[in-house]
Amino acid sequence: MPEGGQDRTTGNLPRHTLLPLLATVVSAMISIRFSEHPQFGLEILPRLVGNVVIFLLAMRATRRRPAALCQWWMIAAVMVAANGLLRLGFEPEFLSTLGNRDFLGTYLAASIVIGASIGGTWSMLGNLLVAAAMCFCRSRGAWLALAAVATLWFLADGDRLVRRWYARAAILFLLVAGAGWCARPYVVRQWQADVRPMIWKATLHMIAARPFLGHGLGTYVAVYPRYRLPEYFLRPKSTNVTDHAHDELLEIAAEQGMVGLAATLWLGATVVWCGIRACRQGEGPDRRLMWGLLGATLVLMLHGLVDVDLRHLPNQSLLWLLMGLLAGTHAPETQRTWTTIPSQTARWCAATGCLVLGMWLGTTTVIHPMMADWRDREARLAEEGGDLGAAAQRAGDALRLQPFRLGTRYLLTGALARLPGPQIRDMAIDQCLRIEELAPDYADVTFNLGQLYMAAGRAQDAIPYLRRAVDINPYKADRRVALAVALREVGQTAEAVRELDRVLQMQPDDEDARTLRQDILKEHAP
Repeated sequence: MPEGGQDRTTGNLPRHTLLPLLATVVSAMISIRFSEHPQFGLEILPRLVGNVVIFLLAMRATRRRPAALCQWWMIAAVMVAANGLLRLGFEPEFLSTLGNRDFLGTYLAASIVIGASIGGTWSMLGNLLVAAAMCFCRSRGAWLALAAVATLWFLADGDRLVRRWYARAAILFLLVAGAGWCARPYVVRQWQADVRPMIWKATLHMIAARPFLGHGLGTYVAVYPRYRLPEYFLRPKSTNVTDHAHDELLEIAAEQGMVGLAATLWLGATVVWCGIRACRQGEGPDRRLMWGLLGATLVLMLHGLVDVDLRHLPNQSLLWLLMGLLAGTHAPETQRTWTTIPSQTARWCAATGCLVLGMWLGTTTVIHPMMADWRDREARLAEEGGDLGAAAQRAGDALRLQPFRLGTRYLLTGALARLPGPQIRDMAIDQCLRIEELAPDYADVTFNLGQLYMAAGRAQDAIPYLRRAVDINPYKADRRVALAVALREVGQTAEAVRELDRVLQMQPDDEDARTLRQDILKEHAP
């Protein structure tokens, strides 16, 4: 019994980890506070809190040896890989249970590292199955991240194969130089054709606009169209929605500014440093296990340089789990801070608070998103089946659960726009205006608004939106043709002809543009 007869419960948290963790959370909250669209950040904030809880719980689990957790991780990875392989031929892509082949590939790559650290026959057999599944993912970033981690392992801990460190460095230099020389034509070709370089360039413009605090947590999809380069649409893989930067660090800098980026790098560097210390101090199976945890963490982090799987479940929470396990391996008593609960009553209050927090996190980050996803899927299936009324109803149900789902609201707008009746059309216009308010120029909403105003006989209202649609993508002919039709309606025939001339310069065989141009010229012939 402690001094004074009071029953006390004490936990420890290393200060060197607490500070960057707090900085990461505070930087996210500051970015929300000064954001033009704070609603997106507020929707993401519960997920961030949940990940911090996972991090803290994982730190405590480390003291009880995480070997069992790694074994369960490997079992889950084998099940995910087997599920994907069994579903081959039934789906257009190799997705298994993660829903995205790149995210799946990274998860499998991290699992291979953990499986290799466990050792034993069964884990090696499991790794063969996981590697086979990873081949079907066709994720270049996942393979590059796995190769980078293998390279770092060989350089830092490959003395069993090559004793001298400088010999290992020379071997790696030759391998990397040879691989770079062989891959150079492919890299140049991809750089000229892929959408990523154009997205990165526009994201740098976003960062330059608000470099210190950023545009706000979760606002990338809403703010990016303002900075998107028109030349982006000349790339073969361009889409009408860009909701991520294909680079975690760039997206963090765009949303949370240099403050958020510095806090994130601080936390990541602290975790990696803890993992390196654990690897150096460990012996036997424990050391190998620490190398596995560190390698899996680095796989997820490195893949984030070419994708954004760390912003989505489950890879996002798995990274926080791994970081917590690594951070908990190095907590010297001299650097521990306090969490002390002095009485049984206080412990009951704390337990009640934790229960309420858990219920809130479970509802906001699991139940509501899952129910909204379910309703959204029902809406899309109804739309594919031609039942537009049911699609609109299900989309509305999803939006009542999560009102800032831009994709669902866009689906609702499309369903309403194809239903008959002027009142329904006005509802579609209202939904489009709501999207414009939340995320200006999201997808094709600007062009759709112009089209809806034209269908309602309001050409004057349509022209500003159609002009903006042309500015966004000046290389798409139907935008210019629609603008020319609207200009003709309000009597601006000279500008209408100029727009049609630009269409015919891009597409000389466009019969709609040629016919419309001839009709306008005949109407105003002397």
